[in-house]
Amino acid sequence: MTKKRGRKPMAKRDRKDQLVQTRVPGELSETLREAAKQKRVTVSQLIRNVLEDTFDLVDNVVGEAVNLGQTVKRDAMRIAESAKGRGKRATPAADADPLAQIEAWQPVRVNREVVCAQCARVIARGEHAFFGIGSDPSAPKVWLCAVCEERL
Repeated sequence: MTKKRGRKPMAKRDRKDQLVQTRVPGELSETLREAAKQKRVTVSQLIRNVLEDTFDLVDNVVGEAVNLGQTVKRDAMRIAESAKGRGKRATPAADADPLAQIEAWQPVRVNREVVCAQCARVIARGEHAFFGIGSDPSAPKVWLCAVCEERL
């Protein structure tokens, strides 16, 4: 029987996060050091932050692309139905007022920037807003800022 050398392995709960190493060109290494110094963090922390931010950004881009694809598909179907003469006839009031088709307002905290349908103010990520709920799931999303919701 062979005896193992070295110390006993640490329990999983006592281990640190995984170590990932990579080689970078000297110029990039210097840029990383300068950026870390400016932000008063270690190079490792800077790289972790950059990686996390990049994955968040990619997730947001993918989510927005899905929303855009759904919107384009919905609009194309509406145009096709209208061209065939089968589209719903919207009332002039519904065309002019995006709030006309809203049946209820749901208070939410937005995860991405949206625009208030009343005052056109940008509602930033993390702010409280109100999501319009209507009977037509294919209708465009309608948002209200807290100030405009109070005026209803």
